[in-house]
Amino acid sequence: MYIENFLTSYDDTLTGELNSDPLGQLVIWSSWGQDIFHSRITSIANDVRQYTLNLLHHSVLRQLLADDTQHTAGVMKSRYPKKQMREFSMACLIHLENIYIFSMLANEKSGVTLKGVLGINKARLRWDTEKNPQLIFGLGTESELLTNQFALGTNGRYKSPMMNMRFFTTDYCYDLPDNKPLWHDTEAFIQSVKPLKKLRAAALDYLQSLMQATDKRDLKPFYQDIPAKLTKAYVDAFRDPKQVGDFSRDFWLARTELDKNAAGAIYRVLENQRDGMPDSRVFALAVKQAEQMPEMDQNELLTLQHIRQAEPFLSLIDLMFLGLRRQSSQTLAEFSQFWLARGLTAQDLPRMAAQLYSNNALLDSLSGTPKARFLSLLRLATAPGLDAQVEGLLKYHNDLMAARGQFPWLTLTGETLMLQVPPAMLDGDRQNSDWVNRYYLPQFRHLLDGLWGNAA
Repeated sequence: MYIENFLTSYDDTLTGELNSDPLGQLVIWSSWGQDIFHSRITSIANDVRQYTLNLLHHSVLRQLLADDTQHTAGVMKSRYPKKQMREFSMACLIHLENIYIFSMLANEKSGVTLKGVLGINKARLRWDTEKNPQLIFGLGTESELLTNQFALGTNGRYKSPMMNMRFFTTDYCYDLPDNKPLWHDTEAFIQSVKPLKKLRAAALDYLQSLMQATDKRDLKPFYQDIPAKLTKAYVDAFRDPKQVGDFSRDFWLARTELDKNAAGAIYRVLENQRDGMPDSRVFALAVKQAEQMPEMDQNELLTLQHIRQAEPFLSLIDLMFLGLRRQSSQTLAEFSQFWLARGLTAQDLPRMAAQLYSNNALLDSLSGTPKARFLSLLRLATAPGLDAQVEGLLKYHNDLMAARGQFPWLTLTGETLMLQVPPAMLDGDRQNSDWVNRYYLPQFRHLLDGLWGNAA
């Protein structure tokens, strides 16, 4: 019996909001972005070294839970009567993360790449003041190197993508009806990479010894008390991102399938042109690639096309809102002069909105909050006259901020616009056609840099 049988259906009106997203476009572009990348990458989960580290830790934990000869005993049993307790799994994952972080820091002078190691700055502060920091096994704040580490550490950031790939459930159940081949391939991969194989064995031995701890002090080790074979194994396996990308590239491409369908089309574009290229150009070339790929999922091809069709409109809406925030106060007439000086007219937004309104496939590709937001932007853009479009955009923004329980950034009194936040700086190089939403492309580039051995 699995917990999914008891969960309610997905509610797509529940969304995370950011104060830095005053027009609520994030849910729109992220909806299309995840249609391409299938939640294999996110804004905080896009590093191959951290992906592989989390995989290794879960392989160890899975083995520990599956071994019927291993049970908590002594002081560990008094805290965690059963190893199947979710709290025990959480404590193990946090503890291993901390050992990894300090192991990397302790070997900085031997050429270890610390960039991208989550928690390294907090670790350095403790290292410099304590010299031999204590790594307490548990779930309290005294056990965390990062604040709210279980959510913001490596496991927390990479949990959702790995759940989506069926490595485990939200409660760390590794025995799923369809994932035995997945774990078979995973264990074969780890065993085939000598540094990972050694690290897995050392981490498993260490946790097994903690499970039998007879003294409370055993669960409060100082860094220098951690077995050298474990700390050295972390360094050998994860010394730098290039090394990890070299030995894990084929494994992760097979698991994520980010070299297939729409993501695969972008993959091929970036593989052939690794230097900087405007996002609009990347997607234009990706559409051409996708049209030539016989195995291409047609819905994903449509998603690439939808992004190319919709983003110029979303970017122009963003430019309008940015222009409204150029100074602490301005009149509608002054904004009109700004708009016209950029070669734009009152017909540009309505023309673009009309084209999108007629694209039923594009509109049907969105649902819930993303669709409602997109339709609202289309409606305000069809207003006759620039002043009416501005007023519609301000009402949309005010309603959005009110729903969040926040104050609007702009108010309109008569003909005067009053800014409630610091003025926005308009990039002098920004063109009217420049894209502003990224659709996880920077995160995808970062992941590929790791897989291709280009990561710094």
